[in-house]
Amino acid sequence: MLPSRCCMLDSGYLRLCLCLAGVLTAVASGSGTEGERQCRADLAALKGCSTRIAAQTACSSTLLLNKTLAREILGCDGSLSDCHRKCLDSLGSLGLPVNSTTADCTVQQQLMKQYSGSPQIVVDFIEDPESGLPRAKMVPSTLATGAGVPSFSYFGDYQRCIYGDGMQYCLVDSSVSAPAAGELKLAALMGLCRPRSCSEAAIHDDVAPLAIQAGFEEYTVDCHRSDDPLPEVEWTAGKEVALGLFAAIAGLVVSGTAWDLLRSSPRQSQAVAADREAVAAKSFLGSFLQAWSLSRNMTSFAKTRPDDGEVSFAVLDGLRVLSTLWVILGHTVIWPLLSVGYENTAMILPPYGRLTQLWFQIVPGGYFAVDTFFWLSGMLGARALHAKVKNSPTLLSVKGFCLRLYPFALLTRWLRLSLVYAFIIIFTQTWYSELGKGGLLWNASTGMSHGMGCASSIDNDTCKTYWWSNLLYINNLIPGQRVGCMAWTWYLACDMQLFLLVPLLVLIRERVGKMAGWVILLLLIVASCAANAWVIWNENLVTDPVLGSLTGSFMEDVYEVSWMRAQPYLIGIGCAWLLEAWSVGGSSGVGFRNTSLEDRGSRVLGVASGPPEPLLAGATDLHLQSRKGRFTGSCTSAFGAVLLQILSFALMCLVVFVPVTRYRCDTLQDCTHADAAPWPMYINILYGAFNHAVWALGMSGLMMLCFYRAPGTCWVTSTLGSTFWQQPMKLTYSAYLVHPLVLVFFYCQGDSSLHYLDATLIGNFFAFSTVVFLVAFVIWLAVEKPMANLCAILLGACTGRSSSNVA
Repeated sequence: MLPSRCCMLDSGYLRLCLCLAGVLTAVASGSGTEGERQCRADLAALKGCSTRIAAQTACSSTLLLNKTLAREILGCDGSLSDCHRKCLDSLGSLGLPVNSTTADCTVQQQLMKQYSGSPQIVVDFIEDPESGLPRAKMVPSTLATGAGVPSFSYFGDYQRCIYGDGMQYCLVDSSVSAPAAGELKLAALMGLCRPRSCSEAAIHDDVAPLAIQAGFEEYTVDCHRSDDPLPEVEWTAGKEVALGLFAAIAGLVVSGTAWDLLRSSPRQSQAVAADREAVAAKSFLGSFLQAWSLSRNMTSFAKTRPDDGEVSFAVLDGLRVLSTLWVILGHTVIWPLLSVGYENTAMILPPYGRLTQLWFQIVPGGYFAVDTFFWLSGMLGARALHAKVKNSPTLLSVKGFCLRLYPFALLTRWLRLSLVYAFIIIFTQTWYSELGKGGLLWNASTGMSHGMGCASSIDNDTCKTYWWSNLLYINNLIPGQRVGCMAWTWYLACDMQLFLLVPLLVLIRERVGKMAGWVILLLLIVASCAANAWVIWNENLVTDPVLGSLTGSFMEDVYEVSWMRAQPYLIGIGCAWLLEAWSVGGSSGVGFRNTSLEDRGSRVLGVASGPPEPLLAGATDLHLQSRKGRFTGSCTSAFGAVLLQILSFALMCLVVFVPVTRYRCDTLQDCTHADAAPWPMYINILYGAFNHAVWALGMSGLMMLCFYRAPGTCWVTSTLGSTFWQQPMKLTYSAYLVHPLVLVFFYCQGDSSLHYLDATLIGNFFAFSTVVFLVAFVIWLAVEKPMANLCAILLGACTGRSSSNVA
């Protein structure tokens, strides 16, 4: 610290203080390594570049310098060069970083400024209450209006920067609270093109004043250069174990295929060939290897199920595939909000985006594809269990139910779902993050809220901690896990939790009585609707998964909670009971049989390797046989059947398209708050409480008509019931598990946020769907189908049934 007497006017002390100040300045400017000093000089020169260009341009204007008034102000009577020098010095005296000795802004510095991201500023002049003078208020253009979620990502030109001479591209990753978006905390990213002489730490320190001014919270800096080496694999114990597992699976597939091909070789003697299946059935090793055989599994995949009855469930094949594609369509639009982000979010969200248009409701309507899965699962699960207890009434005894039916139903369902599920979890938490490593946005927090991004939306510490909750199917019940481990698998957790009710309802219906079963089922449906209404009213939620989660907790408290989503599942169970009532011995004389053409498990328990999971390839195949070959029931006339079909379809369209009216608000913030949203609170509550049930009722009416080939349903049965759907139907479970991995990988390979266009949406949807089902096909052949075969072997061993020909 300089002596306090430096403040005195004594000339001796003044000269000494000036000398000390000069020495300290020289020491400060010369501290650090040569590289650090060069970096500081380069950054200082870069900061004043724009000002120096403007000053040089103004002071080099002959028109200005020849003006008499300008010469008088500058005090120059000589040549133009003298006036130019005095002009620069005058601007410097006003505090600008320029004078007659300052170096010009080089072309390289100008390019670095152009390649850096910069927010577009809108200047609004407001009156200063103290001085009464207009004061400039600078606001980013994305905050100037209420159109959409404001964007705080400014990437600049990554490619040109990293290939520029002496340049490097540095991405500042942070978050900022946006008042215009309510309580939402948004990701904030800024690309800076900076001199190569600077380290990441130096640029981090240099960005500090800008970060404070922009309201950035904790931020990181990640710099990229054109000559950066390829990122190295960070080997961990988990990666080594996973790699060993993948190698073992590949070895088993090769061994099983080779074994199967050798056993089927024409060079074998006729005696051995004739006895091949019997030997395989007795040999555990042979059955185990056979389960992995590509040739057998390919044959199983190509096999089509004959529609041998005039009334059947063939329409469910197409329904499963189209519902899966509907989910992919919705996530094609929604997932970038959770990962790479949109630069023109206003093109999608209210008050002017695509959500306010009627045709676009097809995209958010994909939420009802999940209700279709719930409905299918409830209907098939109840159907299979009823068939089992009809064939084995002892399962309804206390011992039979507690020791056989209930535990074995849960075990087979858990095995069928969890083995391939665990494989995907292992892959996502070990090797998935390596796929896009080194990409600009791969590890950035690019989503709508900080902490959500590209790789982090798949591979994250939460999943590494709570992976077990996914395999126990309670991941939707753990606070903070919603966006953690494979967030989209909340559906599997809800479905498994709801399946716990099915054996109990079957027991009540068969032991207590059909009327008691219907009463309890209806009470559960009413309770689920009432729970939705209560939570929505109590927490003042907007009943939309996207808008209701921007500033509320609709996803955590309603959308992903099993008892809130139970209506379609329970209505599906009711449909199974109606079908059972119309079976042989029922009112209509319609018979049914339960067959499984591909999975041994359904022979063991009726619910084994084909559990009531609508996404599974091996779900139980159910056929109805009609004595009369036509629809029998209350709607026996063609007019009645067509009218019921129209009513069912209208109910489904109603819940899909009516939400367009709630998106037409004045600002996005209005749409995210129930009190300011276009819908009155009572409509908001009614829709939230009953939309899932209404969809399921419409689905039930339409599908029941299709099951009996009612008049006017040929457009559904001929489309959804085509054998074309039978092969892709087998891939739907794996496709559901892996589709976000495909979306994130392709979305996050770019060097900027996405720009939404309708044509791009259509192209991405078809491209992603193709890749997803190709990946699902590989997983089905190598993991899912072999695991289903092994489950059949295990269940056959447990029950003493033959498990040959598992493929």
